[in-house]
Amino acid sequence: VVGMSVPFVPRAPMMPTELLKMIFGDTFFYMLYFQEPGVADEELARDAATMMRRMLAGLSFDTTAVELGAMVSANDGRGFVDRLPEPESLPPWLPPAALDHYIDEFTRTGFTGGLNWYRNLDRNWALTESFAETRVTMPAAFIAGAADAVLAMTPPSIMDGWVTDLRATVLIEQAGHWVQQERPDEVNAALLAFLGDVHETA
Repeated sequence: VVGMSVPFVPRAPMMPTELLKMIFGDTFFYMLYFQEPGVADEELARDAATMMRRMLAGLSFDTTAVELGAMVSANDGRGFVDRLPEPESLPPWLPPAALDHYIDEFTRTGFTGGLNWYRNLDRNWALTESFAETRVTMPAAFIAGAADAVLAMTPPSIMDGWVTDLRATVLIEQAGHWVQQERPDEVNAALLAFLGDVHETA
């Protein structure tokens, strides 16, 4: 098994939304903002082109710390999209045709499907109580962009003792959260190296 961008995280000691409220308090945090049905759905779908352009191109490896900080800042009435940085141009890994495809699809479907994953954080937590102490024992690897802001919240070390056969942790330079799109050659090389290692030890 290979995780990308977000490492394996052990089951939280309490309901995730309650834990997040304790951590972030009155600060805006997207997972909590996404909880109320209809609010984020409307905001994200209001202008799917701006949403997808900022979400993909605005969170690349060269996003500044100030820009990232705006995503976790005072709860001043702004929603999610207004906090995302506006890219000066599309990065090479995101051709206009690919971005247009995302825009067309999310214009058609809206964003509720994806948002509902966040709305099930507490339910998933409740349903997985019997797995609270389960370790990931199969051969594993983790791949992420070295500039991925997620790693500041959930560093790869969070897997220590939980992923018991972690063969590789690969942090790819000049890549952010969308590592497999930003650096496909490096990601594929890491995947093949991991699979080769598993094959040799099988």
